[in-house]
Amino acid sequence: MKKSVFLLLVVLISHYVFAGSKSMDTVPFPHQISILTYNVKMLPRFAVSLKHHPVKRARLIPAKLMEESPDVIVIEEGFDGLAIRLMRKGLEKMYPYTAGYNNHKVFTYRKAGGVLMFSKYPLKELESIKYTQCKGIDCAGHKGCLLVEVEHPGHKFQLLGTHMQAGGSPELKTSQYQEAGALLKKHQEAGVPQFAAGDFNTKKQSTDLYPSLVKCMEVEDGDISGELQNTSDHLLNDMYDYKPEKRNVIDFVFYRSNGFKSQSVTRCVKRFEQQWSKKHKDLSDHFAVLMTMQL
Repeated sequence: MKKSVFLLLVVLISHYVFAGSKSMDTVPFPHQISILTYNVKMLPRFAVSLKHHPVKRARLIPAKLMEESPDVIVIEEGFDGLAIRLMRKGLEKMYPYTAGYNNHKVFTYRKAGGVLMFSKYPLKELESIKYTQCKGIDCAGHKGCLLVEVEHPGHKFQLLGTHMQAGGSPELKTSQYQEAGALLKKHQEAGVPQFAAGDFNTKKQSTDLYPSLVKCMEVEDGDISGELQNTSDHLLNDMYDYKPEKRNVIDFVFYRSNGFKSQSVTRCVKRFEQQWSKKHKDLSDHFAVLMTMQL
């Protein structure tokens, strides 16, 4: 009897050990890095003439972002305090790590104003800067760059988030390209890939500014896959006035390898919709860009 009980215990213990090791082996390991950038147009609520209702949209956007489930989310125009708190609360279970809040004060925006990041994995803020040149209302927003390091379990990487000048002279825009590129170069490490994501306010179709942007930042871009091919789209997006000829790509996720070899990099445009007023279902006046890198 004692021998039978002993053998039964051995069998049960062996079963659980085997089952445990099997489950460990089947735990999915992240073989890709995914980054989504989205200009959410969370301008201050007191700008009522814009009729953009940031708080209404902030209650809806987190669920849409979590459906895509990128590793890191970079948002631009995060200026309304209540709206951003609602977004942060909505995302915190999936994205417990954040960056950019040190730059965000009530009615005061310091370096990299309006740029915030939400991450599934631990991140460390490396540096943030405010562009030295700006014009008009963009100066009040303190536009600049936020650079972080993400401890992704597949491979560590650095990520720069930015929102550049809307309009302005070629000289002004070039100065911002150069400052963003210098920040990447300052912190680059051999074998650690870098990404630059955000609203660069530079049309991909531009024959002079876009090549200057890519050259100054020493970054790589790529084609957009899928049906949606524009991020600023006055034909489709109902938060714009209808101007079907105004369709551009101005939001990007760029890449610098720094010697790291990936399998592939793909990009697509994401449109987030949910009826939030009688006239509107687009959740921002920009569409988002999702970049996926296979490790």
